[in-house]
Amino acid sequence: MAEEIREVLNLLNEKLGGVFPYRLELADPGELKLLEKNARYMKAEQFQALVENVRKDGNLSSLPLCYREKDGKLRVLSGNHRVMAARQAGLESVLVMVVADEKDADERLAIQLSHNAIAGQDDLVILKDLWESIKSVQARIYAGLDSETVKALQGIQFAAITEKRLRYKLTSFLFLPEELDDFDQVLKETAAAFAGDAVYLAHLNTFDAFFELIVRVKKRCQIKNSAAAFLKLLELSRIGLEHLMKEEALHGGEPAPQEAEHGLA
Repeated sequence: MAEEIREVLNLLNEKLGGVFPYRLELADPGELKLLEKNARYMKAEQFQALVENVRKDGNLSSLPLCYREKDGKLRVLSGNHRVMAARQAGLESVLVMVVADEKDADERLAIQLSHNAIAGQDDLVILKDLWESIKSVQARIYAGLDSETVKALQGIQFAAITEKRLRYKLTSFLFLPEELDDFDQVLKETAAAFAGDAVYLAHLNTFDAFFELIVRVKKRCQIKNSAAAFLKLLELSRIGLEHLMKEEALHGGEPAPQEAEHGLA
């Protein structure tokens, strides 16, 4: 049976040769050489869950990545814990991916570290929702979340922000091309000056204050058009920004002491 599978894999590898940089091979997990130094570790609880999953599935659902060394043996570059779990689960053979071309020591180490380091993070909102949607105890065990993660999820309270709960106002301004360039430049300068200040959601009162400021600019500068008033506001913002940067320079880069605000009368 194993020889028949290997013959099929050889035919498949020939077909995939131009588009897939690995060979698929059937290997005895007990004969695979594990890494002597592996930066990736797994808690005993997690590893035991992996063993039980492999035993239940009957094989590995994710293929280890191997490299054939000069002695002909396969060295596992990625998937060492999966191979160890396969051994403990009593598997006689597993499907592995083998790097097709020759790699030097640096390249092999780079592959090993990249498979450990380049990984995504869980969105806790979605993770909590998915976890709570699983009703079966056995399915939750299979999911493999350790006790610390489960405990952390249970303590998280998320208040969803939906469009229906948000009150917003839409404002449109029309600019000439050269005015738009000036607007973009002011935004870039402002973003650079206040790079450490993160705003995730502005309150509706912010719009009211902005609208009031536009009205004050129009009255003070005798401007009728709102877009022109907005450009004037940008000009005043640039003056204020330059003043702020000069004040910070005088104080050695530290924010200048806040004095009375200078606004539009």
